Amino acid sequence: MYNFQIGSMVVNGQLILFASFYLAGWLMLHYRLRGHQDKKMIVSLASNAFLLWLLIWKASYFLFHPQEVIAAPMSLLYFDGGEWGQWIASLVAIAYSGYAFRKQSLPALLWLDSGVWFSFAGWMVYQALLLMLGESPSIYALLLAGLGLAAWTWYGEKRQRGEAHG
Repeated sequence: MYNFQIGSMVVNGQLILFASFYLAGWLMLHYRLRGHQDKKMIVSLASNAFLLWLLIWKASYFLFHPQEVIAAPMSLLYFDGGEWGQWIASLVAIAYSGYAFRKQSLPALLWLDSGVWFSFAGWMVYQALLLMLGESPSIYALLLAGLGLAAWTWYGEKRQRGEAHG
């Protein structure tokens, strides 16, 4: 993955991609839940779930390489758990958000809707940035863009008929 240098500071490119994923998801929830009475709570839960995801993804390096971390604890700052760490972090973040929604007595359909749109917006931006960096195959990005456009159109039609909230 790419690293970017800003002055004397080197920034991990993957962290920038994940930050843009979060920002796109956050913006989507703000748009999607405008006028909803629980908007602040839902956006806060999504933010907490993402920060939990990020923490677990970075800390999962210790789970997979404990000897290296014990020998050099600073390696946690530079390395992450890779794809396996992303999957573990995703499962934990989904479980956390489901638990938090249930604890706040929010409907399961709202939890599913918010999670899908947060993930969808983030994934689209993530893939677009990968395409710009030359990391993603073009056909894959185009298929995802087409899927995104179809979902957006479908949602717009449902909303005009009054069958969708947000």
